[in-house]
Amino acid sequence: MLKKLLFVAVVLVLALAQGYFIYAVQHGAIDAFTGAWSSFNVAQSGYSQFVFRSIKWWWALPAICLLLVGFATWRPTVLRVILALSFSLLGTVALYWSAYAPSLFIQI
Repeated sequence: MLKKLLFVAVVLVLALAQGYFIYAVQHGAIDAFTGAWSSFNVAQSGYSQFVFRSIKWWWALPAICLLLVGFATWRPTVLRVILALSFSLLGTVALYWSAYAPSLFIQI
């Protein structure tokens, strides 16, 4: 039971981080990121432009994460748990990478 609670808590925190980022980008954080990039004289990457242009569709990501965690706790198998955890983690990294990639802050 403790493993299930920990599993659900981890995925919930990741889904909340995704939702926070999406909400922030939709409500003005784009200007802050653009200002930071221009202060370092770095152009926005193509991936970052893609994520920011399609941010309204990224709301599906936390919803899918929550569906996966629900399914993994309803019918627990190791594969489903790994799928839910990895999808949540990779989704969170994909979102935050669009704004905090090292190439966006330094010239390589």
